[in-house]
Amino acid sequence: MWHEFAKKLFSESAHQWKGELRWNEPLSKHTSYRVGGPADLVCIPTAVSDLELLAEVLKQTAPPLAVVGMGSNLLVSDDGFRGLVIKTTRMNLEIVPNEKGLRVGASVPISSLLGRCCREGWEGFEYLTGVPGSAGGAVFMNAGTHIAETGSALLAVETVDLYAGARIERFEGDRLAYSYRKNHFIRPGTLVWAGEWRKTISDPKTVTDSIQAMLQRRKNTQPIEWPSCGSVFKNPTGTTLKAWQVIEKLGLRGVQVGQAQISTKHANFIVNLGGASARDIIALIDQVKDKAKAELGIVMETEVQFLT
Repeated sequence: MWHEFAKKLFSESAHQWKGELRWNEPLSKHTSYRVGGPADLVCIPTAVSDLELLAEVLKQTAPPLAVVGMGSNLLVSDDGFRGLVIKTTRMNLEIVPNEKGLRVGASVPISSLLGRCCREGWEGFEYLTGVPGSAGGAVFMNAGTHIAETGSALLAVETVDLYAGARIERFEGDRLAYSYRKNHFIRPGTLVWAGEWRKTISDPKTVTDSIQAMLQRRKNTQPIEWPSCGSVFKNPTGTTLKAWQVIEKLGLRGVQVGQAQISTKHANFIVNLGGASARDIIALIDQVKDKAKAELGIVMETEVQFLT
């Protein structure tokens, strides 16, 4: 079993392993939804040497693998995940300006990045205001708002391929292939290490005022007081309706299953009112999908990612 190999390897390589190991760890501790059963092992690497050890585990035993950042766009099964979870929140926390733009480590929370932008007067990141999660997550899923998407702001992306011995690879130019909420170049078993973003220099107060105004709008229009994953559904194709407008048109705003509810404040949010299960949330997702297809002929695709 891969568990035994991993325990032996980490024990023998204690001098090399710098991160944290959590066996049989509840994933509800690692998602913004606050739901989800246990993983066999959650690894939290903090150095390149940690990634090399994890690459060895994958090479020798090939366990089921999941990569998790801040868990802001993730719904984990109540049964958990029988495999290895790599949590990337302490892996690379650099924020380094250079001649071309801004190099940002994958582990940097977007809120921290925006705070630095306010202090330094770095313009061009305002579109990320209100987007939960980390810079690496934004790079991976092409996160964005109605203003812009991450893919259009990137100069380059560096990744670490764990299936190739933790090899670092750089993508830029035409190799940065993105579509709506999706990348087309990061392979399975590959982590985002850093992104290089375009930036311009502006007055710090101007940047701060812009971000603060957008944050206030978010507080007024989104149910940030409850655990959620942010927007549950992508905006559908073949219609001018936004996802929240579809759900509103179906009369599903405020509908509740167990302790999960389609938000009364923003219909594209499903919130955990306290004690919700993944099954509760999935029941609401399925209800939206089925009703949209049956009544409006619209196919609703989820933005939230599932881990089972």
